Amino acid sequence: MAPHELCTVTAAADVPDDFKALATAWPLWDSKTHPQKPRGSGKFRFDYNGTYASERVLIMSGAATLKPTDGSPSFDIKAGDAVTFWNGFSCDWRVTKRMTKHYAYYSEDGKPEEEYETGIACDMCSADCFAESYLFEEMDICPTCFKKDEARFEGAEHQKEGEAVPAEQPQKKRKQKA
Repeated sequence: MAPHELCTVTAAADVPDDFKALATAWPLWDSKTHPQKPRGSGKFRFDYNGTYASERVLIMSGAATLKPTDGSPSFDIKAGDAVTFWNGFSCDWRVTKRMTKHYAYYSEDGKPEEEYETGIACDMCSADCFAESYLFEEMDICPTCFKKDEARFEGAEHQKEGEAVPAEQPQKKRKQKA
């Protein structure tokens, strides 16, 4: 099914076994760790505009409604579906049930983009943590695992999309004029 010219959805019942086997080796993304506006709402915009020709995913759990930003009709994706997001697609996500999905980026010739094959996965639980992570020694830690044992990871560098996030400086209190 092609709900949009730049997005192809294959219903769970029609996803080939060889695609399922291939996809389970890809990094795992978790909607819980993806930045959302407002926080915890399941809502975010995503523009598929990287150097890749397509992002291919296999949804492992959950569900979402995608609303293309070009005004095309919204459509739903759910556990078991395979989705191809073509470069240039842009949509507003509304995750209706916490979602996990395996993903990989592909070039125009249909081959995996090597620079995107690994992404950043949590070394504790294997969740995708490219959007936000903590670098501790040589380990990438997702926010969920980090919060479970902050003392263990004391001194970890907070990162977003693989880049260090500057530490926030506490604001100085101003003296009130009498």
